[in-house]
Amino acid sequence: MKVYQTNEIKNIALLGNDGSGKTTLTEALLFESGIIKRRGRITAKNTVSDYFPVEQEYGYSVFSTVFHVEWNGKKLNIIDCPGSDDFVGAAMTALNVTDTAILLLNGQYGPEVGTQNHFRYTEKLGKPVIFLVNQLDHEKCDYDMVLEQLRSAYGSKVVPVQYPLATGPNFNSLIDVLLMKKYSWGPEGGAPTIEDVPAEEMEKATELHKALVEAAAEHDESLMEKFFEQESLTEDEMREGIRKGLASRGMFPVFCVCASTSQRMGASASPDAAAFSFAQPTIPLEASTWVTAAPAAAADTVAPPVYAKRFSTFTGLPALWIRPENQSQFTACSGNRPVCL
Repeated sequence: MKVYQTNEIKNIALLGNDGSGKTTLTEALLFESGIIKRRGRITAKNTVSDYFPVEQEYGYSVFSTVFHVEWNGKKLNIIDCPGSDDFVGAAMTALNVTDTAILLLNGQYGPEVGTQNHFRYTEKLGKPVIFLVNQLDHEKCDYDMVLEQLRSAYGSKVVPVQYPLATGPNFNSLIDVLLMKKYSWGPEGGAPTIEDVPAEEMEKATELHKALVEAAAEHDESLMEKFFEQESLTEDEMREGIRKGLASRGMFPVFCVCASTSQRMGASASPDAAAFSFAQPTIPLEASTWVTAAPAAAADTVAPPVYAKRFSTFTGLPALWIRPENQSQFTACSGNRPVCL
């Protein structure tokens, strides 16, 4: 099994209002990364995430599901959390053991009550947030409206990294303003065709690119100085600025995806861009939340060092541990025999 370095592993909580498409996105990610050979459907009751009978009966997630994909040499450990407010405890637990939160939005409705609640939890725990607009192929999707609602709710920290050229049934391409490239898909989705930004979109793409450069530079003094001198940054410098902005919650990037089983457009482009932008797992968790290896020490003795934080998705299933010397390494423990995931 490949050994991953700390900066090659990202632990992500996948959050979003009920119906935003988290389970379908999970299927798309697993399929595009080659983990599964055939995508399941919620209506067919054969998705990877919703495998409990109660989930299949009601058609929505009740428990968190842990899965992983490898993307461009990086390992993404993802916890797919229930969207219903009735099971919000699962989202809180996942946020405690992950580095970054992806907040999935239904392109028809924009930020919903569940979105607002999940964002408050990320704020309480100081977690970086990436917004991901889904269902761009729906006839009622309005990306510009969603973006405006996000900015109205969360201010200028909301910065688009991608935007679609069209929404609704005609959606088949988007512009990435970080890479300044156009991603296009055929009728069946799959791998995109990558081209230069078309001339008719250059003005808008350049304007958003400059806004992204400025937002990235704000979080690093040396990058800010270079931005004032040259009014531009290299791609690597932009990524570094975005990482620092995410870690400090100084910016909330917005990406696009269409995870429907009929289209699956953007399922490859979004993680590809986001995997390089996620905040580095270098901020230690609060010591008060960690489990110690021994009972509390007497007042006149030195307390043993904290060593792990326990996470379990469901009673009876393997627990997950994160070691403080390498917070991004998941280890599954069954009895006394830990096994690296």
